Amino acid sequence: MDEDMEFDTVSSGYAQQADLPQQYQAHMNGGHPQDGRKMLDLVFVQDCTGSQGSYISSATKNIEEICNHIYESGRLQSREDLRIGLVAYRDHPPQDHTYITKNFGFSSDISEVHKHLSSLYASGGGDGPEAVTAALAEAVAMDWRQTASKMVVLIADAPPHGIGEYGDGFDEGSPDGNDPLQLARLMASRGITLFFVACEPALSGYSFATDFFQAMTNITSGLMLPLTTADLLTHAIVGSVLENLDMERLVREVGAAVSQRILGNNESVDDVARELHERLLLRNESTKKVVIESIYRESEEAKHNVSVYMQAPSLNEARPLLKRVPGTRFTDKYLHARMTSSRSSYAYSPYLPARPGTSSTSSSSVKSSSPTFSSGSPPRKVVTDFAAFGAPKNASVFGTAVASTPFSLAGGKAAFGGIRGNGRGAAFDDDDDEEEDDGRQRVELREDSITLDQARRIAMQSAWRSARV
Repeated sequence: MDEDMEFDTVSSGYAQQADLPQQYQAHMNGGHPQDGRKMLDLVFVQDCTGSQGSYISSATKNIEEICNHIYESGRLQSREDLRIGLVAYRDHPPQDHTYITKNFGFSSDISEVHKHLSSLYASGGGDGPEAVTAALAEAVAMDWRQTASKMVVLIADAPPHGIGEYGDGFDEGSPDGNDPLQLARLMASRGITLFFVACEPALSGYSFATDFFQAMTNITSGLMLPLTTADLLTHAIVGSVLENLDMERLVREVGAAVSQRILGNNESVDDVARELHERLLLRNESTKKVVIESIYRESEEAKHNVSVYMQAPSLNEARPLLKRVPGTRFTDKYLHARMTSSRSSYAYSPYLPARPGTSSTSSSSVKSSSPTFSSGSPPRKVVTDFAAFGAPKNASVFGTAVASTPFSLAGGKAAFGGIRGNGRGAAFDDDDDEEEDDGRQRVELREDSITLDQARRIAMQSAWRSARV
């Protein structure tokens, strides 16, 4: 078949799958049955150490609303099409003597999920790093449905053991013998996408944590979502799910052709992604996407560390190659906002105290992986705006006093202004200088032309899933 026709043929009827093995079809079908019915298996992996109380409370308070919005906006046919899993974790003894992990399994009964979340509370933690690896291993081993879209949302403010942090009680890695980089590649091969909610500013008190988690989400074609308050958690979760469902739909449509180009013809992911992006734009393809204003400054050292983690077979091989990054991880805008914003609910010190077992000067930066900041395409429609660094007192449980739900259209201009596109990526409207400088982190769900970064994520997911067969 002519290469110029491959993407178009697959996207207009999935004709090439007829002679493929059933297992291959299931993987390349993007996690959907052949009848097109959507199903979603979503696992929350929650840090339950002492600093995570507000995030546990937010998830517990809003879990029913989260599930309702996923069900309605994701256009699922029945409540059983959405299953929620929960894995809680703390740390390995002697750092913590309560538990390492608690795996509550999957359930479509949201009241049961609420009960499980209500049983969690934040306590302990020992040294800085926690049992993240053990929790991810539990999540990977769960009874995922073959025909469901698969997502893990990890919520944490500390890295796993063994990534190179000072004072790590298990500096050689997780005591259970699992390696998180290998787990990430296993997740990718099984079509499980990792979204990481980075609870800031605590996470950036570590030397390499943001670089590590950026690499983990890159490997699985997910996203890293830096949040500065638990008030934004609902939006980050629901927005990520809806974006991922759109991405899964495209993997289903073009995955077989894309993987053939990469694995069969030995073409580079970047080359295939660029062509795929052009073809999807020509057919006017749009997707939902989460837009979170980055709070991280860029540095060459951080980019180097991300690359090292992504390419290293294991943490042991990555550690000697890492570079420390001088200065803060955060942008000047974020630092200024934290110092001056009267809306913040906490005081800010420009020199963040280190967590136990970490150096007070060890900090780094990494570029946000959000695809919305690399798009040159103009936005089509702002679906809604979300919340702020410090949520206003009159905010709803979803962090905005304008929209009644995360996916309501606010009459006229939404809570914190629209986003426009330009050659440098997304930016906020200039017609309200007060909002531009109010120090609030902009978080939106947008529907827009597909970005090159999203096309690359589709190509990566397609290659990983077919490589496993």
